[in-house]
Order: sequence, then C-alpha cells, then structure tokens
Amino acid sequence: MSTDISSKPKSNIFRSTRWNEDHSRAKNKTKIQAETVKISKVFESACSCSAAKDSYETHLQAKYQKAIKAFEDSGLLFDTTVIDVKGSPEVSNYRCHAKLAVRPAKDSLGAPAGKRFAIGLFKPDSHTLVHHIECPLHRDSINILMPALYEELEASILQPYNEETHSGDLRYLAVRASHHTDELMVTFVTTHERHRIALKAMVLRLRQKGLNIVSAHINVNPDETNTIFGTTTKKLVGANGLRESLCGIIFEIGPTSFFQINPWQAEAIYRRVEWLAGHASSGDVAWDLYCGTGQISLLLAQLGYRTLGIEENPQAIEDAIANVARNQMKKTSPDYIASRVEDLIGRLPTWSERPSLMVANPSRRGLAAPARQLIHEGLKANPKSRLVYVSCEAETMMRDLKELAESGQLRQLECFDMFPYTDKLEWIAIVQ
Repeated sequence: MSTDISSKPKSNIFRSTRWNEDHSRAKNKTKIQAETVKISKVFESACSCSAAKDSYETHLQAKYQKAIKAFEDSGLLFDTTVIDVKGSPEVSNYRCHAKLAVRPAKDSLGAPAGKRFAIGLFKPDSHTLVHHIECPLHRDSINILMPALYEELEASILQPYNEETHSGDLRYLAVRASHHTDELMVTFVTTHERHRIALKAMVLRLRQKGLNIVSAHINVNPDETNTIFGTTTKKLVGANGLRESLCGIIFEIGPTSFFQINPWQAEAIYRRVEWLAGHASSGDVAWDLYCGTGQISLLLAQLGYRTLGIEENPQAIEDAIANVARNQMKKTSPDYIASRVEDLIGRLPTWSERPSLMVANPSRRGLAAPARQLIHEGLKANPKSRLVYVSCEAETMMRDLKELAESGQLRQLECFDMFPYTDKLEWIAIVQ
C-alpha cells in the first residue's frame, strides 16, 4: 500500500526527528570542526563565503532557523508536521560537479600575473570573475585536474571569452566526478567548433598524465546570454557520459543533464521520497515531473507505480530511457515524455490522468503557473492523490504551495543540507 500522510497524526508543533542517525552530525563533529578551518582560509581569500568562519553546526542551524521563520511568516505551517534539518555527512569535497566561467585574466580578480585565462565563479551580484580553480567543496579528483587543465589552456591557441565584446573561444568549463570511482567528465562550452581538434588533443594529453577523464565533450553556445549550455553537444573523447550509482540504480549522465551535486545527500533524499511514496497498490499511477535522467521515476517504478516521467531536456530523456535498459527494468519500465511540464495540460496519456502520486523536483525557479494548474488537476482527479514537492529554493516553493492551497494542504515539511556552507537547503513538502 502507498503511504497515506492524511492517516498520520497532525500537529502544528514542530517535531525534531533525526532519522537515519548513522549520518548524524554528532558522528562527524570532529571531522567538521577540522574542515571548518580549511574552508575558512580559502573562502575568505576568494571573498566567496563569510559563513565558512563559523563551525558547520552553527552555520547549519542559523540558515535552518532563518528558513523556518520564513515558512512560519508565510502562514503555510498550519497543522503541518515539521521535521528537523538533516545535516550533510560530508561538508567538504562533496560537490561532484563544477561549473566554472572562463574570462580574460586581466578583467578578473586573483588571476596569476602574466596569465591569459581566469577560471572560477562570479562575485555575487556582479560580472566580476574571481579566479579560483581549486575549491575545498569540490571533489579531490576535480581539484587535481584543474591545475593541469589550466596549464594546458594557457599553452593552447584558445582565447578566453570576453563578455563585453562577445569574442573569444572558451566560455565555461563543466567538470563532473563520479562519487564512487572519481572518474571525470569534462565539457568545454565554446562559442564555435573551430578548436575541436585542439581540445581533443588537450584531453588526450591530460589522460596521458594519469588524469581519469573517461568522457569529454564540446558544447557550442554562440549566443549573447547568461545561459551556460548551448543546444549543440559533440563528443571529443571516450564514453557518451559518466556512470554514477544511487540507491542501487546505475545511471549514465550526459554532459548537459542535471544530476545532484551532493550524491550522499541526494541518496538520502531519494530514499526519503521512496519511503513517502510507499509500495503501490494495483493500478496506482505516479508522475515524476522534471524527472531529469530518471533517478526518482526508476525508484517509483520499482515500487510498483506505473510511472510517467516528464522532462524538457531531450538529452536527459535519452539518458533516462537508456538508464531503464541499463538497469534491466523491462516489466516496470517508466514512460517518458520530452516536454515542458506546463505544455502537457490536456495532452497527457489517458492512462496517466488520475495519479495516486505526483513528485515534482523543479529548478530553483519553481513551478510555472501552468505546471501548478496541471498539479491542481492531478489532485482533483484523484481524492487520494498527494504531491511530494522537492525544491532547492524555499522562496519559490512557498509561492507554489500558497497557489496549491486550494487543492491540498501542506501536511509535512522537512529539509536536508544539500549545499553545506551556502545559504541553501533542499526541501521536501507533502501536499494532500
């Protein structure tokens, strides 16, 4: 049977429940305190994160209490069970994906003297790049790669992208590391394809130096835009994507597909969604909205739901379909549609029109108004239906929950620290 939140006792008193204590903050206290010093020095020099001056516990509780206060002030927490924040088991070297801007060194902060390239992140609310190729939050394998890659770029014929003149070759670097194997996938985001051969040769030299790059790609983005990726991606070297494993399921992630940056917390969140969903009854249908490469939809299918995954990124849908075959899920295979969620009102497959469960995991922009309407219709079509809403942005989640209040009540709210030493938390809300 699926888990029915409405059958559980309701309370408007905050409940502190630290489930899964093997990942508790107390167990990691010594490690956390030691890493705080390391993070502070690097982040202060890069002007990136003043919160790193605090211990992890202090920082975590401060951002959690601030966020909960915002939910209280919103008026949403009426008869809502609130479960305490779950800290990350890893607070440094947890980010398995680095998206770094590339700009001229002369226009950036902290770039070495006499160099052409600056690689790093923009200062908040600005277009000023802070050169920072090694980050204590990134996986060690990424930090080992970046100095060698920087040397290769300096010696190459490529030019860094100039945002003011819209000139130059290389705009961004995206590096992803598998948290099980530390294999690497590198994607060069360029304004054109002219240096494709040079980039391939660069990757081959890095591999000869012992760097474990199993997949490399060029993505072309010629537009004057702040969007990182363009629409054209071509493989340079190796596999089509990077292998990753979560919750016992193997995934291959393409160069532009979304995958959580903190796999340890991602697994905890997906297991929580799995528990909240519960085993399906006969005929139960689930929607996985913004399904990405299919992490959640594959879990729902294993629970017995006939699952429909919806995702606008065609590359991610291709990855999701391949992941079904990779995990030999012929009998419980989800169905996938490459589309924006908001474009499917009145166009859903007939079998999926009365969902028992909806899982939504949108970007930080939250749900578009038509997507909220689709969820409204799903909740109305089946009185027992419920929504599990996963979000990394509390502000847009609160907006969406207010808009959905006519169709369902916020029954339960909990959060996970997916992004240690940032001001963000990952939230799970149950609406029924």
